[in-house]
Amino acid sequence: MSINFLQFAQYPNLKYGFSVRQDGSMHRRLERSNREKYFRKIGISPDRVVTAVLAHGAKVALVSGKAAGTTADDADGLITDEKDLFLSVTAADCFILYFSDPAKNVVGIVHVGWRGLLAGIVKNIVQAMVTNFKTDTQDILVGIGPGIRKCHFEISPGDKIKYGAYPDFVLERDNKIFIDLAGIIKTQLQDNGILKEHIEDSGVCTYCEEKEYFSYRRDKPKEVQPMVGYIGLI
Repeated sequence: MSINFLQFAQYPNLKYGFSVRQDGSMHRRLERSNREKYFRKIGISPDRVVTAVLAHGAKVALVSGKAAGTTADDADGLITDEKDLFLSVTAADCFILYFSDPAKNVVGIVHVGWRGLLAGIVKNIVQAMVTNFKTDTQDILVGIGPGIRKCHFEISPGDKIKYGAYPDFVLERDNKIFIDLAGIIKTQLQDNGILKEHIEDSGVCTYCEEKEYFSYRRDKPKEVQPMVGYIGLI
């Protein structure tokens, strides 16, 4: 299974993707060889990839060709307008969002877990594109990759208060509480000027699709076994 955003397909200068379980764990520190093998397989030199270290926060970094082959410290999101530079983040239940402004030839990618979501990382990446590239938010296309869905993202009763601003996405069933993170993401995107029709959701749950994806909550590994998502201009 691979992601395919129909609105992105209109632009042949855009290259993006999401690894699967068969590609191996993409943990930046422990499985560097898997990452290099994966990028070479899809025709991307690992030396042209920038990786967000991930702090489960809300920082978005602007990167240039000088950053190729390096990591962006403390960032969970990356943006660029340079060709042949691929932005990457990892996730093992958290969502990866893909951004493209075809009018300005700008791309971005962001790792969105519950912490980053509540800390405002969706707003931050949209604002970073506007501030750095004068992007019109109505031109931005967004793809939502695989992630843990409301069927499996359970929280404790004590954490319910954290989602007080999003009561429509707090679901209770069988005396358990679940959160629709994808629903909150879509709401935040629209609140920050992204058109509803420009948001495309893969609809895939990493927890459900055991044969295709790692899931931290399902597998409970000692070390996180993430997938990698990437986007770049060619």
